[in-house]
Amino acid sequence: MAIDNSLARHVVAVIGGATAGSEVAHILAERGALVAVFEQNPRPYGKIEDGLPRWHVKQRKEEYEEINSRLDHPNIEFVPLTQLGRDLQFDDLAHHWGLSALILANGAWRDRPFPLEGADRFVGRGLIYQNSLIYWFNHHQEKSYQGTRYELPPGGIVIGGGLASIDVVKVLQITATLDALAARNIIEDMVKLEREGIEAVLKHHGLTWAQLGIAPCRLFYRRRVLDMPLSDIPSDATAKRAEALRQARAKILEKAQRKYLFEFQDLRAPTGLIEQDGRLVGLRLSRTEVVDGQARIIPHTEEEVRAPFVVSSIGSIPEPIADIPTEGEVYRYADARCGLLLDNDTAVFAAGNVLSGKGNIKDSLESGTEIGIRVAESYLGLSEECLSLGKAERSRAHQQAEDVAVAIAAKPPLSAQAVARLHERIKALQRARGYDGNYRAWIAKVTPPDLQ
Repeated sequence: MAIDNSLARHVVAVIGGATAGSEVAHILAERGALVAVFEQNPRPYGKIEDGLPRWHVKQRKEEYEEINSRLDHPNIEFVPLTQLGRDLQFDDLAHHWGLSALILANGAWRDRPFPLEGADRFVGRGLIYQNSLIYWFNHHQEKSYQGTRYELPPGGIVIGGGLASIDVVKVLQITATLDALAARNIIEDMVKLEREGIEAVLKHHGLTWAQLGIAPCRLFYRRRVLDMPLSDIPSDATAKRAEALRQARAKILEKAQRKYLFEFQDLRAPTGLIEQDGRLVGLRLSRTEVVDGQARIIPHTEEEVRAPFVVSSIGSIPEPIADIPTEGEVYRYADARCGLLLDNDTAVFAAGNVLSGKGNIKDSLESGTEIGIRVAESYLGLSEECLSLGKAERSRAHQQAEDVAVAIAAKPPLSAQAVARLHERIKALQRARGYDGNYRAWIAKVTPPDLQ
């Protein structure tokens, strides 16, 4: 395909090389821009690698290759191991480099704080956040893994309610089952447990869940089952359609419980911490009621629920950047149509989940105007259907990139000397990271041989 040179003599930096970042970078590169993709990790796969549980083997590999095919472009300079706020400063990129544009596509990786004062003092001592748990689950078996390690005795508490929190309870239930089987000298496969369900695998070994004696993990949600964000309801849905989608949420949850054997309680919210010997050993949970769409605590209904640990799975938000205004927990943009955040000499845009603040894989699975029931069930392993995980996010990013390209094309082109200076600056950063410019060779080099 011939390269469109409409953006020649423009240099764009993209922060984050995963699904949205690689799509935006590739479209701008096809239009002739020199695009530097700054990626904080050795590999650019983002939540597909680190936030999507590793039982999605086929989908993960397919999405890896989609990303690779976009970043392996002659107009894209990939810069690995380079993190915004650590190796590059936003103010420097936005105001001093002289770029045509800066695009934030680094996702929403920061866990929303647990909603009880003083809770974070128990991180590592009974409180676990979702993002770090899934990262551990995906990587802890690699010989080179040096991150946090978790012991997950049965019976943990999960606070959440969305698809990501069901990912968490699946991790806990599958891990506990594998450990219980190993204690009986039975080695089973994690992917098989996820695909076939716990009881089906146990039956193959002549066992039942009750015989394992495992305390199931418990998921608590502050609203009703019908309010769980397992399938989105379009704003223009009729009352009948909206109610059908709410009822479908209950069916999805029921199927997930039947297959993975966790317990669930709706209309409960944490209102207190239970501490023992410096550790978090449970929560005080109060009943709630939904009034005018809001979950309200019912006074004098607090109960103690003890557990070996608590997992917070209440959402992810973007890292705050001092120069970017926010609305609540997400960035405020100047032009929602193209994701424009700041209209300076170097225009600053956002793409993907960093703009919406939705960091869970669910929000990359949009199908048409809503998260379909079949999509949610496929993602949760409740059907045999295998759907692409990145297709919809690429579609959204494609449109964003087209809009960004139009905005950049209206800006004065950089001088040849300015382009050359920026290119050399980017190349110097690559050399400092040991990257020689051969994208495919780099990916082969930094992929752990025991990566699952």
